[in-house]
Amino acid sequence: MDATRAMIHPVPPPWLRQGAYGFIYWLAFLLVLEPGNLMRASEMGAHLVLSHETARMLGAALIGAMTTPAMLLLGDRFPISGQHRLRNLLFHGLGVAGFALGLILLSCVLAAWAFSHTWLPTLGEIYWQVADNWLLLVYALIGQAAVARLLSRVRTTDDDAPSTLASTAARPLSHVTTKVRGRQVQVALDQVDWLETQGNYLALHVGDATYLIRQTITAFEVRLDPRQFARVHRRAMVCLHGIQDLKPLTNGDAELRLRTGQVVRVSRSYRKQLAASIEQIKVIADSSRSF
Repeated sequence: MDATRAMIHPVPPPWLRQGAYGFIYWLAFLLVLEPGNLMRASEMGAHLVLSHETARMLGAALIGAMTTPAMLLLGDRFPISGQHRLRNLLFHGLGVAGFALGLILLSCVLAAWAFSHTWLPTLGEIYWQVADNWLLLVYALIGQAAVARLLSRVRTTDDDAPSTLASTAARPLSHVTTKVRGRQVQVALDQVDWLETQGNYLALHVGDATYLIRQTITAFEVRLDPRQFARVHRRAMVCLHGIQDLKPLTNGDAELRLRTGQVVRVSRSYRKQLAASIEQIKVIADSSRSF
């Protein structure tokens, strides 16, 4: 049970970890970029105050870090793979371009408040910032997303390893513990109709109720009873005993209808194995009735 709680309630929370990755990334980026900018500004006669420059760099790193969860969400929502990869790549380009423009506008407004003591920057200041920094920020955002995703996957792999090792003794898992409105609730897995990934979480559907746990579907699958649950999609699993029927589709996929009325998409890569599992359950049920 302690191992299960550690999986469900990670410390620190994911948004804080993602923000920390982003802050370190942007601070390192600014430390590499700014010395040359400061030297050129000093040569042009600009009066630089150390405290102002330090505050500006820390503030810029913090603002950049705020985009990290959004960039990861963009990658999860529009993966650059599969049949829609070209469309999703366009969404990525529009998202990165928009984030870069938003960062410039926000930094101009904050600089006007902090250093110029005005409410809004001038259009000329915004224009020159966009002309000088927009493309650079686009490249920086792409690098930020790649680094944050890599670190998140490394951390997820590290978090999953103890649970995978412990699964030999604890498998099959029968209950999980999660929080609902600040109260710990135990969810019996034999009551779960189906489950799906939602961002960095797994959503367990029990009738009309939904419970979220912090876990990857791959790591969770190895702790489940394969006679009870089956994978139907890279993002979904269903309870085999709750299946009502399986309807093939023309493109090779299938639609699975549960006894609750819920319809779940079955990808072609899991369709044959699912059909075999359903048939095995029917054979076992017929054998039980014959006795």
